[in-house]
Amino acid sequence: MRLLLILCLLSWVGTATNAQQTGIKFEKSNWETLLDEAESSGELIFVDAYTTWCGPCIMMSRDVFTDESVGRFYNQHFINAKIDMEAGEGIQLSRKYKVEAFPTLLFINGKGDVVHRATGYQDIDDFIALGKVAISPDQNLKAMNARYRKGDRAEDFMLQLILTKYNAMDGEHLAVAEEYLDGQEDWSTLPNMQLIYGLIVDPDSKWFEYMLSNRNAFETLFGKEQVAAKLQNLFLEKAFEKGKDALTEVDAFYEKAYPELAPKLSANFRMNYYRTAGDLEAFAKAAVDYLDNHPSDDPNELNNIAWEFFESITDKKLLGKALQWAERSVQLDKQYYNQDTLANLYYKLGKRLKAEKTALAAIELAKIEGVDYAVTQELLDKTKKRK
Repeated sequence: MRLLLILCLLSWVGTATNAQQTGIKFEKSNWETLLDEAESSGELIFVDAYTTWCGPCIMMSRDVFTDESVGRFYNQHFINAKIDMEAGEGIQLSRKYKVEAFPTLLFINGKGDVVHRATGYQDIDDFIALGKVAISPDQNLKAMNARYRKGDRAEDFMLQLILTKYNAMDGEHLAVAEEYLDGQEDWSTLPNMQLIYGLIVDPDSKWFEYMLSNRNAFETLFGKEQVAAKLQNLFLEKAFEKGKDALTEVDAFYEKAYPELAPKLSANFRMNYYRTAGDLEAFAKAAVDYLDNHPSDDPNELNNIAWEFFESITDKKLLGKALQWAERSVQLDKQYYNQDTLANLYYKLGKRLKAEKTALAAIELAKIEGVDYAVTQELLDKTKKRK
C-alpha cells in the first residue's frame, strides 16, 4: 500500500512538472551567452521585450506564452528570453533595438541583427504565425529589406513591406509608403486608400489634402464619423502646437472640410484650446459662447463643461450657467456622475438643501451602478454640518 502511494505521488509530481513546461521555456542566461548560443546553434533568439507595467505584456505572459502549442513551436525553433526593458541589460538593449512600444517581439540572430520584429499583443494563432514568418528566409523583415535595397518595387511586395514595417515599428514605414504612393498614378484604389487612411499622421502632408478633398469617398469606405474624427484629431493636434496663431487656420479648415458645421466646430475648438492652455477667463467665455449658440443634447459634454466650471470658476453668474448645463445633463440622462456635479454646484452656489437632496440621489445611483461615492459622501456630510 505504501509503495502504491509513493508511485502515485511520483506520478502526480511528474504530471505537474509536465504541465508547468507546456508553454515557452525562457532562458535565464545573460545577453552575450544567448548570442553565443544562437551563433553556435544557428537558431534565432526570440525576445519578449516587456515592462512590468504593460497590460498587453502581462496578458501575453499569462494567456499566450503558457499555451502548449505555442511552447511546442517556440521551444523547437528559438532560444527564448524575457527581458525587462527598464531593468538591467534591458535598458541598453532597449536603446540598441529602438524599443518604443510594449510588448516588442524581437527575433535576433547570433550576430545581434534583428531578423524580424513586431509590436503589440498577439493572440495564440497570430503569435505562432509571427514565429513562422521570422524563420522564413523569404518572408522575414531582414529578407524583405534586402529585396527592397536590391530595387524590388513590385506593388504587392511594397504593400507587404509597408505593413510589416508598420507592425515592426522600425521607423521606416512612412518613408517607404511615401515612395510607394508617389509612384502610383491612381490613389483612389482600395489598397491605396486603406494605406492613406491607416498611416496618415501629418495634416500638412499631401495625404491629408487628398483625404480632405476626397472625404466622401473615404467616408463610404470607413464611415462618416470615423473619418470626421480622424481628420479633426490630425488637424487639431497640430493646431494646439501652434497656439493662438492656429485659431484662424482652424476656422479655414472647418469651412473647407465641414462647412455646414463650421461655426459649431470652431466654437468647440476655441473652448477646448483655452481649457488646455489654462486660460480660465477665455475658456469660460468660449464655453458660454459655444453652448449659448450651439445648445448641446449630449449629457456627457454638458456635465464635463459644468464640472470644469465648478472646479475653476468663482463668478456666481458663470456658475449659474454651469448649473443650467448640469441640470440639463441630468434631465437627459440621470446618472451618478452628473448628479454629483449638480450637487457640488448647488453647494458652491449656497443652495444647501438642494445640494443635500441631490447628493443623496447621487449616492443611491452610485450604489446601483457599483461606483465609489466617497467624495459625494464627504459633500453630503458638509451639507449636514451646516444645519
